[in-house]
Amino acid sequence: MYYQIIPLEMGSLVERNVFQQSNKEMKCGMVWKLGSVLTNIKPVFIKAYDPNIGICIQDIPGGVISKTYDGEKVIYFSDTVEEDEQDELTDIFYQSNRKYSKSYEDVYHDLGWTHISSEAYIFGELEIKELDDAPISYK
Repeated sequence: MYYQIIPLEMGSLVERNVFQQSNKEMKCGMVWKLGSVLTNIKPVFIKAYDPNIGICIQDIPGGVISKTYDGEKVIYFSDTVEEDEQDELTDIFYQSNRKYSKSYEDVYHDLGWTHISSEAYIFGELEIKELDDAPISYK
């Protein structure tokens, strides 16, 4: 038996990377308009689940992001990141800067940023569907 966990509100499935450099921090990733999480272990987290806080996908036993639609890249900076640096880091993230051919993660590392974490979250009201067969998992 498989279980599909579906957020009922658009934009309630996110992937976030956190980078730091001395006293500076940036968070970047994807916000999916629609998506779901798939697991073959019956979800029991729902008993203590708070829709306002959500849950990290890694904390759902067997949980993996299954289907996602209409992702939007987002990036945020701490107040300690200068505006010029924000502009350059944003261009790298959105790949609008032809100066770099590597992935944004590699370029950030080359620029002295440390990758602190990479996590996915689901929040808001959820619907859990029981499935007889596993759907094709993709991103």
